[in-house]
Amino acid sequence: MNEYDKRERLKEFYLKIKDCSRCELSKSRTKFVFGSGSAYASVMFVGEAPGRNEDLQGLPFVGQAGKLLDELLGMIGFDRSEVFIANILKCRPPGNRDPKIDEINTCKDYLLEQIKIIDPKVICTLGKFSTQLLLNTNKGISSLRGKVYKINNRLIMPINHPAAALYTPSKMEILRQDFQKIKKLIETNGKTAGYQEDILSMEAENEEDKGEQLGLF
Repeated sequence: MNEYDKRERLKEFYLKIKDCSRCELSKSRTKFVFGSGSAYASVMFVGEAPGRNEDLQGLPFVGQAGKLLDELLGMIGFDRSEVFIANILKCRPPGNRDPKIDEINTCKDYLLEQIKIIDPKVICTLGKFSTQLLLNTNKGISSLRGKVYKINNRLIMPINHPAAALYTPSKMEILRQDFQKIKKLIETNGKTAGYQEDILSMEAENEEDKGEQLGLF
């Protein structure tokens, strides 16, 4: 699919879903937050849900966490316009509470279609919810962060949510290191030594988890 086709397909998809009323969040939202960036980005960042500023502006990551994300992207020579940024949920949960499982399951198909259209080489999951969804695991972000997984020929790298570094400054250096790794993954097209984890082993461990599990792939 060429660049023009990707842009047009993404635009058509936005027009198709922008008035979504599948769940109760549609009743309290100010704006539907589809995502923003390049339709032919090589790297895609996926968070959990819009916050207050995102809900007001209709754009992802526009608050303090967004400013930090821009800074980290600039550090590795990227601009926000060169990547694609989205969330699992397209509407803000009241009071910025965590997404509920039924909300994630209702909205995740939208994210799946965005990934299919953009077809990025690397997906960076920001925080717990997007990581657990895209890796189909109940494991916490602390045990997965900074590792790179290959699923269906796509590289997925979980990192801490930028907001975590705002609340816990000690995580800032970890974020910087992870972004340097993202840069290497993009530059080498995923051929950085040691990038591929044993997904089958992780999936076997998941079989033993008793909690309700989310999964995109």
